[in-house]
Amino acid sequence: MIITRNATTYRSLQANLSTTSTTLNQLYIKSSTGEEVAKASDNPSAVGSIVSCRSDLVKGERYVENCKHVQDNLSTSEIYLNSVEELMTRAKEIAVAGANDSLSASDKATYADEVSQLQDELLDLANTQVAGKYLFAGYNDQTLPFSGTPVVYNGTSDHQMIEISPGATVAKNIAGEELFMSPVNLFTALEDLQTALASGDSANVSAQLTPLEDAADQVRTQQSSLGNTSARMDDMVSMHENALLQVESTLSRHQDADLTEVLSEIAKMELSLEATMQVTARVSSLSLMDYL
Repeated sequence: MIITRNATTYRSLQANLSTTSTTLNQLYIKSSTGEEVAKASDNPSAVGSIVSCRSDLVKGERYVENCKHVQDNLSTSEIYLNSVEELMTRAKEIAVAGANDSLSASDKATYADEVSQLQDELLDLANTQVAGKYLFAGYNDQTLPFSGTPVVYNGTSDHQMIEISPGATVAKNIAGEELFMSPVNLFTALEDLQTALASGDSANVSAQLTPLEDAADQVRTQQSSLGNTSARMDDMVSMHENALLQVESTLSRHQDADLTEVLSEIAKMELSLEATMQVTARVSSLSLMDYL
């Protein structure tokens, strides 16, 4: 009877040893990963919240990336828009000077030549390529957007849209048509100025001031729109990053382990395992002779 009872005790100790070892291993994993819930069975009630938080993190990070992508594109466009605006401002300065009746025909011819150079420069700016894509071609960013005499637009008038928040999109580009062709055709404005200067007619040159100013205003309108969109992206990035911090906090609450508590439990379980191993070793060494 005593031997039977001892065997039962031994089996119980062995089971306890196995349970303690398993629990300790789980605690070791928690301490190394920092996660309280590594699989659904660890805490079924928290799984839904964890999955939702992880999904929100992926979406939020994508929105931040999209907003910054828009900012990068617009920052690049701004550089070239500034050059276009400066070019049109110079054209207007030439028109003001060329409208002076006291200006000699030779001087007007010199100005006409400069305007011709501005036309070439404008075409180069309109056909700007960045990273192998035409900046002002709309969706046809692999097609040369401006060509021919007179210059025609080969791109599309629509914008490349990108999602910046649930249900909200924004254009990440400026279509060449709205910047260079409509409602004022910048190429035509420069061509008309060049023709007027070449003719030597001061009144005709003076008549070009209004369309040149309208052309410059058209560029400035796009600059202003670009600046407003860029400022909006700053706000969106800030909003998404704050939301991500909140989601990360919520995820941590549902998923992360309390390392102080885990380390304390490890210390307790290690002591328990050591004691169980000692008792098991003692019981396993007993034989029939110990009871005779």
